[in-house]
Amino acid sequence: MNTVIDLPNALRQLPLEAPATSAWPGLQQRLPQKRSWPKPALALVASTALAVLLWQTLIHRSPQTAAGTEQSAQQTDIQSLMDHSARLETAFYAQQDDAISSASVIAANLGIEDQLATIDAGLSQQPTPEEARTLWQQRITLLDQGLQLNRTNADFNAVGRNFDLALANTN
Repeated sequence: MNTVIDLPNALRQLPLEAPATSAWPGLQQRLPQKRSWPKPALALVASTALAVLLWQTLIHRSPQTAAGTEQSAQQTDIQSLMDHSARLETAFYAQQDDAISSASVIAANLGIEDQLATIDAGLSQQPTPEEARTLWQQRITLLDQGLQLNRTNADFNAVGRNFDLALANTN
């Protein structure tokens, strides 16, 4: 036997009120504690390691010629990208606040960290200067997006709004 349900009316009859108490605090206490790494320290170590790798690459190059001068300019450009990336990475990790972040913001931050690891792996393979410049630019773009995400999340939480609900409302 099939029963026909008037779905629009059934949905209108559902209560619109939120529950009296949130289940999140109790759930949060039962969740295992996330291992916390000193992210700014890790970022500093990673940036230093990449700088040392690039510095060693520069030492092993032949004496400068006309092409060497061009390479030197490229290395200066790459060095400025590296410095910019290091500043953004420090700010990115400083902006993250898991206490006010929703699961989707935390997941996005973890995704950004995974993508950064992939880019760093590419940089450790001693790419050509053009490839290195592209990878550093990708790294900067990714960190900038992460910073914007965390700042927006913090701004919404500062005024008592939920970032996930704001995202859902844009759809």
